[in-house]
Amino acid sequence: MRRGALSSICWGRFAQFETELRAERQLEGILKAKELGVHFGRSKRLTPVQAATLQQQRAEGVRLKDLMAQYGLTKTSIYRYLGDRTND
Repeated sequence: MRRGALSSICWGRFAQFETELRAERQLEGILKAKELGVHFGRSKRLTPVQAATLQQQRAEGVRLKDLMAQYGLTKTSIYRYLGDRTND
């Protein structure tokens, strides 16, 4: 085996080891943050009060297009809020 090939293999394994360590540290950080109650992901556009109002309006028969215009949401987001009864 050529000297350069062996060197490349060693550096490749070292890089893989470093990547695995980084991923492990990242996972530990994520778990610690979740224990502390850190919210991950995009925050909701509507407050729980607005979501409850949206659900009530829809129950009263307000059209989806009107709700979309009023709240500035897409149809998918409206349906997501209508299906989400917890509004966390």
